[in-house]
Amino acid sequence: MAAAAATLALLLGGCSAITSTTNTAAEAAHTAADGLLASSRASTDASVTEPNTPRHRQAVAFVDSQRDPLSREAATGGGEHIDALASLLGDGESTDLGPWMQAHHGELFADDTNAAAIVDRIVARRG
Repeated sequence: MAAAAATLALLLGGCSAITSTTNTAAEAAHTAADGLLASSRASTDASVTEPNTPRHRQAVAFVDSQRDPLSREAATGGGEHIDALASLLGDGESTDLGPWMQAHHGELFADDTNAAAIVDRIVARRG
């Protein structure tokens, strides 16, 4: 009886180790796949030159909702809204965006200029 109990314990213990190893391997594969998908999405969303990219649409929505503070900050050459817009556009250095917006304030924030046109002009400055 003791031998049967020892054998049963050994078998169940072995199954537990196999299950644990299998679960760990499956979790690692799932994590790697999630990372690959996130990396792919980040690469896809990185471009803002195309009007249909999510980052471009976010930048347009931001300019549309924050037009007045952006205009005020552009008139002075910088500020937190310009920094946020630079980040949305993928400009790591926002230090040149503020002065550029200041120099082009009249054309960027003319009464008939919509948010998409503002974003397109800012993106076009990068060439």
